[in-house]
Amino acid sequence: MNKHYLLLFMIGCYLIPISYVCYHYNSNPCVSNIICNDNCKHIILFCMTLMGGGTLLYEIERHDIWSVIIICVLLVGIYGLTMINETNPLHYVFATIVFIAILCFMGRHYCLTKCNVLLLSFFIEIALAIFVVINIYENIFYGEVMYIFNFAFYYIYLHFIDSNVSYQDIVINAADHTVEICENKSTLV
Repeated sequence: MNKHYLLLFMIGCYLIPISYVCYHYNSNPCVSNIICNDNCKHIILFCMTLMGGGTLLYEIERHDIWSVIIICVLLVGIYGLTMINETNPLHYVFATIVFIAILCFMGRHYCLTKCNVLLLSFFIEIALAIFVVINIYENIFYGEVMYIFNFAFYYIYLHFIDSNVSYQDIVINAADHTVEICENKSTLV
């Protein structure tokens, strides 16, 4: 199966829950407050189930059993977050599973690629996780949204590193203000 089509399918499935979260924001203190709402959670769960199926197929195509296992754990956490209201302490167990699975996935794939862009995104994810944990009893909505979008960026960037695409990658080195055209993926940052 073509990984490009799987990624497009995953993005399409993910846009619906993101749209719901944005539409129903209304100063909610966290994303869970929205996705656990009975008015939203069924459509979000349906879309996340479709996205999860696409993600598992994608990860199977990657031929990395650890990546598949981490994504399975992440999906269980996501489904638990959606099904269990944030007033239940079990909700926070699933939240912890999600946070740890995302960090494990990012750490694993940085170690496999040694890509500095992925490393930077990984460090940003760690900082965002710490921010959310420290501020758990306050409004963490934007911290969670940034955490989700940073992971999405990481996943999409990883896709293009892993793919044998027929375009040139442009790498900008901020330290010495240069632009480098990379002809193959082994020379990526």
